[in-house]
Amino acid sequence: MNTHPWVRKAVLTAGILNVIALLTIILALVNFTPLTLILSVSVGGALMGLAILIYIVVVISDLRKQGVL
Repeated sequence: MNTHPWVRKAVLTAGILNVIALLTIILALVNFTPLTLILSVSVGGALMGLAILIYIVVVISDLRKQGVL
């Protein structure tokens, strides 16, 4: 499969962001304080949202390349 080099980097970056977001959410479950809850919701949610946005960009670009969109 012949893909652009940025696609592999983007998917890898999205995966790393997703893991970091899940770790911040787990932090709130392990050490339940108001500060960790706020950190989990704000930072973890933002990182997960950014990862999902990167995934969507990669999927849309691949669909355009295949001629579906």
